Amino acid sequence: MDYEQLILNIGIQPLQLYLGLVMGLAFGIGASMSNFCLRGFVLDLSTFKFTSTSYTWLLGLAIAITFTQLLLQGDASDISEAPVIAVQASLSGSIVGGLMFGFGMILSRGCVSRQIILITTGNLRSLVTFGTFAVFAQLTYGGQLVSFRHSVQELWRLNPSYNQVHDFVPFSPTLFLFISASIALVCLVMLIKRQAWSHLMGGTIVGLAIALGWYVTSFVAYHTFNDILPQSITFSAPTAQSLIALMSVDAPFIRLAAGLVGGCFLGALIVSLIRQDFNLQSFTQKLPIRRYLLAGMLMGVGSVLASGCSVGAGLSGTAVMATGSIVTLIFIIIGGLISTRYST
Repeated sequence: MDYEQLILNIGIQPLQLYLGLVMGLAFGIGASMSNFCLRGFVLDLSTFKFTSTSYTWLLGLAIAITFTQLLLQGDASDISEAPVIAVQASLSGSIVGGLMFGFGMILSRGCVSRQIILITTGNLRSLVTFGTFAVFAQLTYGGQLVSFRHSVQELWRLNPSYNQVHDFVPFSPTLFLFISASIALVCLVMLIKRQAWSHLMGGTIVGLAIALGWYVTSFVAYHTFNDILPQSITFSAPTAQSLIALMSVDAPFIRLAAGLVGGCFLGALIVSLIRQDFNLQSFTQKLPIRRYLLAGMLMGVGSVLASGCSVGAGLSGTAVMATGSIVTLIFIIIGGLISTRYST
């Protein structure tokens, strides 16, 4: 098949929107079905007791790694130009940003993707958190906090030759694949044993959505000479880009970004309508608005400093063994554990 001509007929800009919508839709459905969120894993880790929520998150991560590594074997799946690999990673940004994001994630009772899903169930706290996250992500990404971002990220840059773990760890990619597949199998067994079918299905869909994102964007990049860059699901930069596109008539409409955010919202809305679990929730004395404003600010600034959120770094970046993303994931978890200890 002449893929170049097919892409030309569709148009690269509409194709980006379609890809974003499909990726976001799959993620939104899977995450909503399973209550998928890194926060649950962190809370279980703090008590050394794993629930179905933890096995679901680990299942999604393990499937994302396994199928991403399997799909990216051919010549048409080159991801060397992906920003998470090609750009010199900032370890200081990953550490500081990861800690900030993890702290905010616990305060707001959910990561950014979880906030999108909770909005569809009538959670006004999530709406405020997500709105605050979007504003501060944009301020850090391309607004008044850009100089702060640069100063933090330039403190410690990673040698480009170490951008992927297998560049410096003396283990073969096959071993990483075996480990991730083994983790996925253990999680599947535990979820089947607990009859947590929605968690099992949702976690599987999330992991496959991440792998699919890497495969289709790298495939299109290969056939269009990098008119789009290989990437998978993330919510920090897309949210910031979508906000500025909505706020200004002169700003470009970032189609892949808008598709990701819109698709996730649509997928979560479909599940919410099927379940009929809409329940309007607002702020209380125990859950004041200032808590969620602070959480949104910490996650917005932190995700951009770290070049990824719990999904963009924690799942998508880790799936391709990006060193900076793995460091970000580790420090999101550490920040979450600290927040669990002192803020709950």
